Amino acid sequence: MCRLFWGKMMTEFDTHEKVSELVPHKGKMHLLSRVVSYDVENFIAETEVDVNEKSMFYEDIYDGVPVWIAFEYMAQSVSVLIGIVCKKMNLPPKMGFILSVTNFQAYENVFRNGETVRLWVKQLVRMDKAVTFEGRAFVNDKLIATATMNTIEVDDPKQVLGV
Repeated sequence: MCRLFWGKMMTEFDTHEKVSELVPHKGKMHLLSRVVSYDVENFIAETEVDVNEKSMFYEDIYDGVPVWIAFEYMAQSVSVLIGIVCKKMNLPPKMGFILSVTNFQAYENVFRNGETVRLWVKQLVRMDKAVTFEGRAFVNDKLIATATMNTIEVDDPKQVLGV
């Protein structure tokens, strides 16, 4: 569980650089700005993305990022959650792949320049290495998108990919 510090939620992953310790995504594909909170007992994580002109997937024509990118934000939030759980259990981080994104619903078209997108993900079902997560994206506490992500954890991604 994250720590409360003088009434504020604080975690050890409060910068883009610190979040990179938890996810395999590097360079421009590392999209998350910070971890806001997490609960390893209930398999829940909240993360944030600051949208600006330097954001991957930023489109000048929209002055923002298309909302369908929320599923990638959610997927990286899942990586954060698994990374934190593994770290707390002194295990090496696990790699995974998205098998499908279902029930995606968007209530807006764009995450606007200057907005902070808050992502919430929760593990719903685990059957061995097959894991299902629920994800939600908010801006200013307004629900913007939801999705269900079906994933699979792998021991050796190179073997799975045939590399």
